[in-house]
Amino acid sequence: MAKSYDLIIVGAGMVGALSAILLAKSSLRIALVDKHDGEYRLSTPPAYDARVSAISSQSKSLLETADVWQGIPKDRVASYDNMVVWDGLGDGYIDFNADTTAMPELGHLVENAVLNQQLMAQVRQSKNIDLYLGDTLGSHDLNEFGVRAELASGHVLEAQAMVAADGAMSKLRTENAFDTIEWDYGHTAIVATLEIGQPHENTAWQSFGEEGILAFLPLPSVDQKHLVSIVWSVPPKEAEALMALDVDAFCRRLHYAIGKRFDVLGVTQTRQSIPLRQRHAKAYVKPGIVLIGDAAHTIHPLAGQGANLGFSDVKGLVDVLSKAHRRGEPLGSTKVLRRYERARMLDNMAMSAGMEAFKRLFSTQQPVFVQLRNMGMKRFNRDVSLKKKLIARAAGLPSFS
Repeated sequence: MAKSYDLIIVGAGMVGALSAILLAKSSLRIALVDKHDGEYRLSTPPAYDARVSAISSQSKSLLETADVWQGIPKDRVASYDNMVVWDGLGDGYIDFNADTTAMPELGHLVENAVLNQQLMAQVRQSKNIDLYLGDTLGSHDLNEFGVRAELASGHVLEAQAMVAADGAMSKLRTENAFDTIEWDYGHTAIVATLEIGQPHENTAWQSFGEEGILAFLPLPSVDQKHLVSIVWSVPPKEAEALMALDVDAFCRRLHYAIGKRFDVLGVTQTRQSIPLRQRHAKAYVKPGIVLIGDAAHTIHPLAGQGANLGFSDVKGLVDVLSKAHRRGEPLGSTKVLRRYERARMLDNMAMSAGMEAFKRLFSTQQPVFVQLRNMGMKRFNRDVSLKKKLIARAAGLPSFS
């Protein structure tokens, strides 16, 4: 016998789990399916998890609405109220500060494992969500009148629509023939947790130079140790060479790459490398199915907006589906799902294009372009109004006056 729901969400990562929680709060009955077992084993500080996310004000508000943010231990969250970006090939820099916008902070850094753990804890408390963990989608039939899915475990599920939140390598996107525009960034990101010799000053530091794109992101201090998470984007061959270095040699390279601003004392968590690829689905919806988060788009991590774009998708989808549910509209209809697509696609495309342009601008080392780039950064740094607008954009808030 098939079990009936309003929605089947495939993928219980940050985007899928948050979608399930917020949709369930709108009285929708949710089946949440994921191959993962739903258990997240946290590392012990100072060995913070190497994968962290920058959380904007809008994303934080969504997590608060879902009763998730309140459960995150305060000693696993670091706020940052300042961001300094500079050109390693010149003297241009931009200093973003929360004080200029009267915001309490620019954002927060949280380990992905911590977020996932709290999201799953809240999912388990919801009476409107049934979990199918350690399970995968076997086969499915869908149209705008409904979805029928059989899981590998043999469970048969029926719903009005299916939500594909199954990540950048989305099987659902491929199986349902969603076309994408994609290309390799020619970069690999190295992520790790470091101990540094000086306080990070609750500041996110980012350098663009001959050593690649390097971000030092603040983490909570432990036993007077100053800790940061790094995202170091370099060409693939350079990434292989950096990953092959022993810890001491790697730390020396980091010290040089960050402009000698910090003494890098050691690596507290195993280094990881992640190939970077831009991807954007040409459409987010088909009858009975909708793509969200990384299943719909992936961007370069240089601005730390990947998770926030996914959470913005969640907000857009929840707004559309909860209103349609109250009106009694079929949730899988193309008419309904395209409201979400219209709400999110232009914003996601603009961010994707912006990151590509930014990456190309700072990748060139030609002297003329470097000089122009530094002149532009200096001018931008003096323009408080423009900086306010960019901060508001990154925070997901209306422009500040």
